Amino acid sequence: MLAEYDLSLVIASYVVALLAAYTALYFGTRLNTAQGGERRRWLITGALVMGSGVWTMHFVGMRAMPMEAPMSFDTVMTVVSWLAAVVASGVALNIIGRTRISAALFGTATLAMSGGVVVMHYLGMYAMRMSADPVVDTGFLVLSVIIAVVASGAALAMCRKLQGLEGGRALMIQFVAALVMAAAICGMHYTGMIALQFPPGAVPAADNGLRGEWIGIPLAVACVALLAVALVVTIMDVRARRELELKKAEESRWVEQMAFVDSVTGLPNRSGLEQELLEHLARPDAREHPFALIYLDVANFRELTDRLGHRELEDAIREISSALRADLSDTVYLARYSAGAFVALVPDYESADHAFMYRRLRQIDGSITTAGMAITWRAGQSVYPTTGTSSRKLVRAAMVPRDLNDIGHFANMEATPELALPGQLGGS
Repeated sequence: MLAEYDLSLVIASYVVALLAAYTALYFGTRLNTAQGGERRRWLITGALVMGSGVWTMHFVGMRAMPMEAPMSFDTVMTVVSWLAAVVASGVALNIIGRTRISAALFGTATLAMSGGVVVMHYLGMYAMRMSADPVVDTGFLVLSVIIAVVASGAALAMCRKLQGLEGGRALMIQFVAALVMAAAICGMHYTGMIALQFPPGAVPAADNGLRGEWIGIPLAVACVALLAVALVVTIMDVRARRELELKKAEESRWVEQMAFVDSVTGLPNRSGLEQELLEHLARPDAREHPFALIYLDVANFRELTDRLGHRELEDAIREISSALRADLSDTVYLARYSAGAFVALVPDYESADHAFMYRRLRQIDGSITTAGMAITWRAGQSVYPTTGTSSRKLVRAAMVPRDLNDIGHFANMEATPELALPGQLGGS
């Protein structure tokens, strides 16, 4: 009754199973993160893709073993076999797509999936409504059921495993998993074909509504087209999720950055200065890389705030910070420490490269003008490790007022046991 396998249809059946497995795995993993209406859409689509793919593979596989008589199928039984595959896939994906499942629920999902595949397969074979009863090989029948259960369990376990993976690695593992799943699906099908064979001379019922010539390559092409659409959807979804992740990461970096940046001047703020100091102090060879802090406080800041509105004051602060930045060496780290105060971190502070900068700072009083007002300054300085070995001590030492002419002269710097508190300086 059965001739040799048609290799082209065998290959077509595996390709259909592979595409169905790949898209179903992806749709299954998306259920874990989707909520509400979005989850229902992924579930319904996943059930249709997986169920239709397995169902198509079955009928293409049947055509791979040409019969002596023209093949045909009962319409109702064929549709019911399709529904069995789709419903079973939906039940299994719905369970496996939950955030947490017990061993009992996993077993239920496995039995639902395997049961649907077995019903679909044997109902699809009976849909030919042959003139003679089939010959059942019990051993192969039991083996086909075992393969269905094991394959379904493995597929659902892969879905669970893939839910915790992201990026290219997840897609690669998903593809390998799909290869294994497709082999298992085909293995169950062809084992089932051996388990249920019709005797020589048996012919399909004359009133079958579906002709065999439409069950094979045409059905495979139609299903591949459906799966191709599903694959396009998955690719678009991967891109959308990746873009969303990149956007979230960028926003997170922006928020993190803004925590260390002054919103008015764009300079590092007090937290940014603290972070920079800690990085310098945490170096294993920190003492081999001494640095200086120069504290620059606008002495007439209160007068400036009394004369200007909020926006005008912000513009004035930006002008002051820009002019101050221009007076400093390129390697100097400048931060806005408070409303009217700035701190400059000077690496390798004794380098001759900073000589011109120190000269400008000693002459800074009245050199910067904004809103028709010449800015006057109070200044101080500290040196690591001479005046302190912690960020707090260094900043407090730098806040002790000194004559502007002392800026840049570090020969007599020493630790001061009693330091003025920030509130004692005023104007900031």
